[in-house]
Amino acid sequence: MKKFVIMIAVLAMSTVSSKALDLPFSLPAMPDLGNFSLTVGAASNQGVYGATATEQAEDDKGVNVDHTKKESGVFTDGFSSRFIELGIGEFLSVGYEMTPDSISTPVNTTRENNTREVSVSVDFNDYETTYVKLNMPFVAGLYVKAGSVSTDLDIKETMGSGSTYANRSTSGDTFGVGYSKKLGDTGLALRIEGMYLELDNVKTDNGIASGTTIGTTAVARDGTSTSRNEIEASHMEGLTAKVALTFTLGNR
Repeated sequence: MKKFVIMIAVLAMSTVSSKALDLPFSLPAMPDLGNFSLTVGAASNQGVYGATATEQAEDDKGVNVDHTKKESGVFTDGFSSRFIELGIGEFLSVGYEMTPDSISTPVNTTRENNTREVSVSVDFNDYETTYVKLNMPFVAGLYVKAGSVSTDLDIKETMGSGSTYANRSTSGDTFGVGYSKKLGDTGLALRIEGMYLELDNVKTDNGIASGTTIGTTAVARDGTSTSRNEIEASHMEGLTAKVALTFTLGNR
């Protein structure tokens, strides 16, 4: 409901003439930054993400790979973000964006050795983007963006064996297109933006060395012992939609 209200507000404000904008307060005069400008913004984002995970597990003696399992999934999540941009001339900006929220997958629940319940989810924390933004000269307000992203993967698991999967970090690329509408001569503007994201592959394991097990073979069949498991996440990609309010200092 909150995101629906935000979108309605954007549509309503986009129909208001910039000349009709009458703020109940006065903003400070825009300083002259020459050929540069400074923009700050706050955004609400909604994303859909997908990935493929391949698991390789050794047998209960820690000798050979017992099975390989491959699954793919898609999930959605919303998050807020903050960004700052340095404008260079009329068309080019460089920016940095950070996300204070976690982007979280749903909890996946399975059975360990068909006896004990195992729950796993992943939080994408410290999601940061550095980018270049290029304003299109033929359509006022239209722009394209491209940049690099980095994030930390906090792997949360509840396993009957007591083993845990190591957290990892990854990076990737993002690009997309957006539209910015100025709100009069206030320095304020509204943005609507769509971006594509692709992250590098990530490998993690349950902390048990290859060729070893925790507990005896008999206990392992009961689900209280385990051998090495290794998981590789690949094809991690997503699409995000952004609605942002910005404020610019300088001549833009």
